Amino acid sequence: MKIKTIGLIAPSGNIKNFEEINNKIKILEKNFIVKKFYNENSQIRYLSDNDENRIKYLENAFLDKETDLIISIRGGFGALRIIDKINYDLIKNCNKYYLGSSDASILLMALSSKTNIKCFHGLMITNGFIENSEKNIQIIENDIFNINLTPIKKGNIKGILWGGNLSSIVSTLSYSEFLPDEDIILFLEDLNEPLYKIDKMLYEIYRCKKLKEKIKGIIFGDFYLENNEILPLLNEYCKFFDVPCYHTKDITHKINNVTLPYGKMIFIKWFIL
Repeated sequence: MKIKTIGLIAPSGNIKNFEEINNKIKILEKNFIVKKFYNENSQIRYLSDNDENRIKYLENAFLDKETDLIISIRGGFGALRIIDKINYDLIKNCNKYYLGSSDASILLMALSSKTNIKCFHGLMITNGFIENSEKNIQIIENDIFNINLTPIKKGNIKGILWGGNLSSIVSTLSYSEFLPDEDIILFLEDLNEPLYKIDKMLYEIYRCKKLKEKIKGIIFGDFYLENNEILPLLNEYCKFFDVPCYHTKDITHKINNVTLPYGKMIFIKWFIL
Protein backbone atom coordinates (compact mmCIF):
# COMPACT_ATOMS: atom_id res chain seq x y z
CA MET A 1 0.00 0.00 0.00
CA LYS A 2 1.35 3.42 -1.01
CA ILE A 3 1.43 5.81 1.94
CA LYS A 4 -0.16 9.18 1.16
CA THR A 5 -1.72 10.23 4.46
CA ILE A 6 -0.11 9.98 7.91
CA GLY A 7 -2.04 10.18 11.16
CA LEU A 8 -0.29 11.27 14.34
CA ILE A 9 -1.38 10.01 17.76
CA ALA A 10 -0.21 10.71 21.31
CA PRO A 11 -1.26 7.64 23.34
CA SER A 12 1.56 7.92 25.88
CA GLY A 13 3.58 10.72 27.45
CA ASN A 14 2.92 14.45 27.50
CA ILE A 15 4.28 16.54 24.63
CA LYS A 16 6.58 19.17 26.09
CA ASN A 17 7.27 21.27 23.00
CA PHE A 18 4.43 21.60 20.51
CA GLU A 19 6.30 24.28 18.57
CA GLU A 20 9.03 21.75 17.79
CA ILE A 21 6.46 19.08 16.89
CA ASN A 22 4.56 21.46 14.59
CA ASN A 23 7.80 22.45 12.85
CA LYS A 24 8.50 18.77 12.21
CA ILE A 25 4.97 18.31 10.90
CA LYS A 26 5.51 21.13 8.40
CA ILE A 27 8.50 19.21 7.00
CA LEU A 28 6.42 16.03 6.78
CA GLU A 29 3.64 17.92 4.97
CA LYS A 30 5.95 18.58 2.04
CA ASN A 31 5.43 14.97 0.97
CA PHE A 32 2.36 13.72 2.86
CA ILE A 33 -1.05 14.76 4.08
CA VAL A 34 -0.80 14.86 7.88
CA LYS A 35 -3.73 14.48 10.27
CA LYS A 36 -3.56 15.14 14.01
CA PHE A 37 -5.44 12.83 16.37
CA TYR A 38 -4.72 14.48 19.72
CA ASN A 39 -5.52 17.63 21.69
CA GLU A 40 -2.69 20.06 22.38
CA ASN A 41 -4.56 21.52 25.35
CA SER A 42 -5.24 18.35 27.32
CA GLN A 43 -1.89 17.50 28.91
CA ILE A 44 -2.33 15.77 32.28
CA ARG A 45 0.73 15.38 34.50
CA TYR A 46 3.09 13.12 32.50
CA LEU A 47 0.31 11.98 30.11
CA SER A 48 -0.77 13.57 26.83
CA ASP A 49 -4.44 13.33 27.83
CA ASN A 50 -6.79 11.34 30.04
CA ASP A 51 -7.24 7.64 29.31
CA GLU A 52 -10.64 7.99 27.64
CA ASN A 53 -9.48 10.65 25.20
CA ARG A 54 -6.27 8.83 24.32
CA ILE A 55 -8.32 5.74 23.47
CA LYS A 56 -10.84 7.80 21.48
CA TYR A 57 -8.15 9.53 19.40
CA LEU A 58 -6.32 6.24 18.78
CA GLU A 59 -9.48 4.47 17.60
CA ASN A 60 -10.48 7.45 15.44
CA ALA A 61 -7.08 7.43 13.76
CA PHE A 62 -7.41 3.78 12.80
CA LEU A 63 -11.00 4.24 11.65
CA ASP A 64 -10.15 7.24 9.46
CA LYS A 65 -10.55 6.05 5.86
CA GLU A 66 -7.93 8.40 4.40
CA THR A 67 -5.12 7.61 6.82
CA ASP A 68 -2.59 5.01 5.67
CA LEU A 69 0.12 5.16 8.35
CA ILE A 70 -0.33 5.99 12.03
CA ILE A 71 2.70 7.10 14.06
CA SER A 72 3.05 7.71 17.77
CA ILE A 73 4.55 11.12 18.45
CA ARG A 74 6.60 9.95 21.42
CA GLY A 75 6.94 7.33 24.15
CA GLY A 76 7.16 8.05 27.85
CA PHE A 77 4.35 6.36 29.77
CA GLY A 78 0.66 5.82 29.20
CA ALA A 79 0.04 2.90 26.84
CA LEU A 80 -0.17 0.44 29.72
CA ARG A 81 -3.19 2.30 31.09
CA ILE A 82 -5.24 1.88 27.91
CA ILE A 83 -4.32 -1.42 26.22
CA ASP A 84 -7.04 -3.40 27.99
CA LYS A 85 -9.69 -0.76 27.15
CA ILE A 86 -9.16 -0.33 23.39
CA ASN A 87 -11.96 -1.73 21.21
CA TYR A 88 -9.82 -4.03 19.08
CA ASP A 89 -12.84 -5.51 17.29
CA LEU A 90 -13.69 -1.99 16.07
CA ILE A 91 -10.30 -1.47 14.41
CA LYS A 92 -9.31 -5.09 13.76
CA ASN A 93 -9.63 -5.11 9.99
CA CYS A 94 -8.73 -1.55 9.10
CA ASN A 95 -6.13 -1.46 6.35
CA LYS A 96 -3.43 0.51 8.15
CA TYR A 97 0.22 0.58 9.15
CA TYR A 98 1.27 1.50 12.69
CA LEU A 99 4.74 2.71 13.74
CA GLY A 100 6.04 3.22 17.26
CA SER A 101 8.66 2.25 19.83
CA SER A 102 9.64 2.92 23.46
CA ASP A 103 6.36 2.97 25.45
CA ALA A 104 4.56 2.21 22.17
CA SER A 105 6.12 -1.27 22.31
CA ILE A 106 3.06 -2.05 24.42
CA LEU A 107 0.74 -0.97 21.60
CA LEU A 108 2.77 -2.97 19.07
CA MET A 109 2.33 -6.05 21.23
CA ALA A 110 -1.42 -5.50 21.65
CA LEU A 111 -2.23 -4.47 18.07
CA SER A 112 -0.24 -7.32 16.52
CA SER A 113 -2.03 -9.78 18.81
CA LYS A 114 -5.59 -8.47 18.49
CA THR A 115 -5.78 -6.96 14.98
CA ASN A 116 -4.62 -7.39 11.40
CA ILE A 117 -2.85 -4.02 11.44
CA LYS A 118 0.71 -4.17 10.07
CA CYS A 119 2.96 -2.98 12.86
CA PHE A 120 6.50 -1.61 12.76
CA HIS A 121 8.99 -0.83 15.53
CA GLY A 122 10.91 2.31 14.67
CA LEU A 123 11.57 6.01 15.00
CA MET A 124 8.75 8.28 16.12
CA ILE A 125 8.16 11.97 15.47
CA THR A 126 10.24 13.23 18.40
CA ASN A 127 13.33 11.09 17.83
CA GLY A 128 14.08 10.98 14.13
CA PHE A 129 11.29 9.74 11.87
CA ILE A 130 11.12 13.06 10.01
CA GLU A 131 14.86 13.09 9.39
CA ASN A 132 14.72 9.52 7.99
CA SER A 133 11.20 9.52 6.54
CA GLU A 134 12.09 8.41 3.01
CA LYS A 135 14.02 5.35 4.22
CA ASN A 136 11.45 4.47 6.87
CA ILE A 137 8.51 4.76 4.47
CA GLN A 138 10.29 2.49 1.99
CA ILE A 139 10.81 -0.17 4.69
CA ILE A 140 7.17 0.02 5.77
CA GLU A 141 5.68 -0.08 2.28
CA ASN A 142 7.88 -3.03 1.28
CA ASP A 143 7.84 -4.89 4.62
CA ILE A 144 11.66 -5.08 4.74
CA PHE A 145 13.85 -6.64 7.45
CA ASN A 146 17.47 -5.54 7.27
CA ILE A 147 19.76 -5.06 10.27
CA ASN A 148 23.43 -5.56 11.16
CA LEU A 149 23.88 -8.19 13.87
CA THR A 150 26.91 -9.27 15.90
CA PRO A 151 26.73 -12.81 17.33
CA ILE A 152 26.99 -13.42 21.05
CA LYS A 153 25.84 -17.04 20.80
CA LYS A 154 25.82 -18.16 17.16
CA GLY A 155 22.99 -20.10 15.63
CA ASN A 156 20.06 -20.04 13.24
CA ILE A 157 16.74 -18.61 14.42
CA LYS A 158 13.22 -18.76 13.02
CA GLY A 159 10.34 -16.88 14.59
CA ILE A 160 8.32 -13.71 14.50
CA LEU A 161 9.96 -10.43 15.55
CA TRP A 162 8.49 -9.50 18.94
CA GLY A 163 9.60 -7.27 21.78
CA GLY A 164 10.82 -3.69 22.00
CA ASN A 165 11.51 -1.58 25.07
CA LEU A 166 12.58 -3.87 27.92
CA SER A 167 10.88 -2.02 30.79
CA SER A 168 7.66 -1.70 28.76
CA ILE A 169 7.61 -5.39 27.87
CA VAL A 170 8.22 -6.43 31.49
CA SER A 171 5.31 -4.24 32.62
CA THR A 172 2.97 -6.31 30.42
CA LEU A 173 3.95 -9.81 31.54
CA SER A 174 0.62 -10.21 33.33
CA TYR A 175 -1.19 -9.69 29.99
CA SER A 176 -0.74 -13.26 28.75
CA GLU A 177 -3.60 -12.74 26.27
CA PHE A 178 -1.32 -10.47 24.24
CA LEU A 179 1.48 -13.04 23.88
CA PRO A 180 1.87 -14.41 20.34
CA ASP A 181 0.96 -17.97 19.47
CA GLU A 182 4.08 -18.41 17.33
CA ASP A 183 7.72 -18.89 18.26
CA ILE A 184 9.44 -15.53 18.62
CA ILE A 185 12.73 -13.76 18.07
CA LEU A 186 12.76 -11.46 21.08
CA PHE A 187 14.36 -8.05 20.54
CA LEU A 188 15.04 -5.71 23.44
CA GLU A 189 16.41 -2.22 24.11
CA ASP A 190 16.21 0.40 26.84
CA LEU A 191 17.68 3.68 28.06
CA ASN A 192 18.26 5.44 31.38
CA GLU A 193 18.29 2.11 33.22
CA PRO A 194 21.25 1.06 35.42
CA LEU A 195 22.82 -2.34 34.90
CA TYR A 196 21.19 -3.92 37.96
CA LYS A 197 17.70 -2.96 36.74
CA ILE A 198 18.40 -4.41 33.30
CA ASP A 199 19.52 -7.59 35.09
CA LYS A 200 16.33 -7.59 37.16
CA MET A 201 14.05 -7.11 34.14
CA LEU A 202 15.80 -9.74 32.02
CA TYR A 203 15.40 -12.18 34.89
CA GLU A 204 11.68 -11.40 35.06
CA ILE A 205 11.39 -12.40 31.41
CA TYR A 206 13.45 -15.53 32.13
CA ARG A 207 11.02 -16.47 34.95
CA CYS A 208 7.92 -15.90 32.78
CA LYS A 209 7.30 -19.45 31.58
CA LYS A 210 4.62 -18.58 29.01
CA LEU A 211 6.95 -16.13 27.28
CA LYS A 212 10.21 -17.99 27.79
CA GLU A 213 9.00 -21.15 26.06
CA LYS A 214 8.27 -19.15 22.90
CA ILE A 215 11.72 -17.50 22.70
CA LYS A 216 13.86 -19.20 20.02
CA GLY A 217 16.42 -16.40 19.73
CA ILE A 218 17.24 -12.97 21.15
CA ILE A 219 18.46 -9.72 19.60
CA PHE A 220 19.83 -7.38 22.25
CA GLY A 221 19.73 -3.76 21.13
CA ASP A 222 21.21 -0.63 22.66
CA PHE A 223 21.07 -0.15 26.44
CA TYR A 224 23.13 3.06 26.46
CA LEU A 225 25.94 1.37 28.40
CA GLU A 226 29.53 0.66 27.43
CA ASN A 227 30.20 -2.76 25.91
CA ASN A 228 32.49 -3.76 28.76
CA GLU A 229 29.61 -3.13 31.17
CA ILE A 230 26.63 -4.59 29.31
CA LEU A 231 28.10 -7.46 27.26
CA PRO A 232 29.10 -9.67 30.23
CA LEU A 233 25.48 -9.50 31.46
CA LEU A 234 24.10 -10.28 28.00
CA ASN A 235 26.48 -13.23 27.72
CA GLU A 236 25.16 -14.52 31.02
CA TYR A 237 21.55 -14.36 29.83
CA CYS A 238 22.45 -16.08 26.56
CA LYS A 239 23.51 -19.03 28.71
CA PHE A 240 20.36 -18.82 30.81
CA PHE A 241 18.02 -18.84 27.81
CA ASP A 242 20.25 -21.23 25.82
CA VAL A 243 19.17 -19.86 22.44
CA PRO A 244 21.11 -18.05 19.68
CA CYS A 245 21.69 -14.43 20.70
CA TYR A 246 22.82 -11.39 18.75
CA HIS A 247 23.71 -7.81 19.58
CA THR A 248 23.15 -4.59 17.62
CA LYS A 249 23.37 -0.86 18.24
CA ASP A 250 20.67 -0.29 15.60
CA ILE A 251 17.71 -1.05 17.87
CA THR A 252 17.81 2.04 20.03
CA HIS A 253 16.22 5.34 20.98
CA LYS A 254 18.79 7.13 18.84
CA ILE A 255 18.35 8.41 15.29
CA ASN A 256 20.00 5.28 13.82
CA ASN A 257 17.11 3.12 15.09
CA VAL A 258 16.21 0.66 12.32
CA THR A 259 12.55 0.17 11.39
CA LEU A 260 11.56 -3.45 12.01
CA PRO A 261 8.44 -5.30 10.77
CA TYR A 262 6.84 -6.29 14.08
CA GLY A 263 5.29 -9.75 14.08
CA LYS A 264 6.88 -10.71 10.74
CA MET A 265 8.22 -14.27 10.45
CA ILE A 266 12.01 -14.02 10.15
CA PHE A 267 14.77 -16.55 9.52
CA ILE A 268 18.21 -15.48 10.72
CA LYS A 269 20.94 -17.75 9.43
CA TRP A 270 24.51 -17.43 10.64
CA PHE A 271 27.02 -18.16 7.86
CA ILE A 272 30.56 -19.21 8.72
CA LEU A 273 32.79 -18.15 5.82
